[in-house]
Amino acid sequence: MEHLKTKAMITLILISLACCVFANTNPVVTNLDVSQREDGKLEISFDLEDEQDDLLSVAVEISDNNGRTYDVPIGLNSLMGDVGNGIETGKAKKIVWDAIKDQPNVNSASYRVRITVAELPEGMVLIPVRRFTMGDANGDSDQQPEREIELEPFFIDKYEVTNLEFARFLNDIGRVTDQDGNLLIDLEDKDVQIVWFSGMYRVADGYLNHPVVEVTWFGANAYAEWSGKRLPTEAEWEKAARGYDSRTYPWGEGIGWLQANYNKHRGEAEPVAEYPAGQSPYRIYNMAGNVAEWVADIYDADFYSSATAKNPVNAGTESGFFIKRVVRGGSWYSHQNELKCAARSQLIPTESQFSIGFRCAMSITIN
Repeated sequence: MEHLKTKAMITLILISLACCVFANTNPVVTNLDVSQREDGKLEISFDLEDEQDDLLSVAVEISDNNGRTYDVPIGLNSLMGDVGNGIETGKAKKIVWDAIKDQPNVNSASYRVRITVAELPEGMVLIPVRRFTMGDANGDSDQQPEREIELEPFFIDKYEVTNLEFARFLNDIGRVTDQDGNLLIDLEDKDVQIVWFSGMYRVADGYLNHPVVEVTWFGANAYAEWSGKRLPTEAEWEKAARGYDSRTYPWGEGIGWLQANYNKHRGEAEPVAEYPAGQSPYRIYNMAGNVAEWVADIYDADFYSSATAKNPVNAGTESGFFIKRVVRGGSWYSHQNELKCAARSQLIPTESQFSIGFRCAMSITIN
């Protein structure tokens, strides 16, 4: 078998969080080196330092066009070693990339390797890649055209926000409306799993780790702000779902009951850590199915054709309760077509449903 011959060139980007919680720390990567092993795999070595010795998130991106884009597909199991979340600081850190596995038809190539390091907020995942393909050329008209978009790195929740987390928020603020009187969650609906009992908001038995439902867009947005985060933009959500390529679903092509909770198969949403086989390339759970998810944007059927090429978000200039917001991901109640990475839906922000929840994002800053 002919080994893949590569010449690795190195660029390095260091990042720190914009969040003030991490303002006094700065992860540092030194002594970065890349070599090719006899088996064709690339071995990346480096030292990793942090003033407070926090656990860090380490991401690897690969370019095969001299750094114009860093979008060489990397399989879920193709990176081994000191990569991902919860990485300790120290000397002689190593990451091994199985280039032959991910590039089976390439006999010779020149790769540029980029390492992104950040302190990791609890329960979140780093999304480092800047360029990706948004939309679906074969999808519905509001998913077209398929085009290249550039995003700044960001964090996104690994799991959907749970009933337990949302109940803590309600108990902290002591009400179910925001300061403008907008309802945050419909506690009168029969499908809600949070109740007012004995002077506090409590979660129904057996539903602590289920995703919160019957929450309005205002409720999702208020929780995100309360937690020091924000709702992801529509473009960020799609990037986190589809990863490095234009895959149909977060896990790839095709769909089955092992990947997602959809088409009324289980009759309700499942706990947020279910369906590991359906993780996105960034190891995020339930980006398709279980509950659909509010995002930040105002819905516009033509947004994919009119959006800016960098950090697109439809903040809009419209006002009023009947301006629809975007909902992504499909739910346990949805047909499989609604679970596709590029699928879009919309809802009035004051409304809530038994099949809609959300997850949060957080901005980061490049040094």
